[in-house]
Amino acid sequence: MTNAVAVHRELRSFRYEADMMPVLRRALPRLAFRHESNSPVEVFSEVPAVHGVPDLAGVRFDFERIAARAARGVRPLTTDAEVRAVLAVGDATLTTREIADRTRMSSDYVRRAVAPLLIEQGWMEWTEENRLRRRQGAQWVGKRVVTVEAKLRDWRRALTQARRQQLSADAAYIALDASTVSRVTDHLAEIARGGVGVIAVDCDQQRARVLVRPNTTPDSRRAVGRALLAERSLEMMLRGTREGQIYPVFGWTAPHLT
Repeated sequence: MTNAVAVHRELRSFRYEADMMPVLRRALPRLAFRHESNSPVEVFSEVPAVHGVPDLAGVRFDFERIAARAARGVRPLTTDAEVRAVLAVGDATLTTREIADRTRMSSDYVRRAVAPLLIEQGWMEWTEENRLRRRQGAQWVGKRVVTVEAKLRDWRRALTQARRQQLSADAAYIALDASTVSRVTDHLAEIARGGVGVIAVDCDQQRARVLVRPNTTPDSRRAVGRALLAERSLEMMLRGTREGQIYPVFGWTAPHLT
């Protein structure tokens, strides 16, 4: 009887990747945020990132900062151009040309499109010297961002997608049907060293567990991507939804200098 049960457990699997999502949604705050504070974790699907659209994104928000932003009329950013400009300014005051130089966007584009939008959204204001500075209360609200790419069995494709999401998150995971994880067992250490974690999702028990956590190090290249993903997630949350759609993608692509 025991062997029969074991065989049954081995063959049991999800039919569709979408069937894994409810399990992952419930488990992600516990699995990927366990060492953080007790503030709530919000889980979103189909939030466009800098590179592609992760299946799930978990965000631990700073709700005090969200409230402070709302009180001052600071709205979520929706494009990478806006995020890059705000990061370029930081706590300084810059001209539009200086912002353009730091972000490698055209000066005309920053002056005509980016700067007016940031002022309208409550992030920036003009100084008397005709320079831009960040308004008080315009603060980043994403304390931790985690992405998940889910596949029934094609772990190599999931890994390729997760590696792209490393530039949009503090930690990136792939999630696989537990009945197929034997295919990846010999590669777990290598995957973790590359900065990606692995989650197994059990169809019978409707539970998920971490097989290996990603080895992560601070990387300044993540700043734009993680801020953008948190801002887009916040925009969805403020609209009362946790599920986005792939098309149309938020915002536009900023013209770069050639």
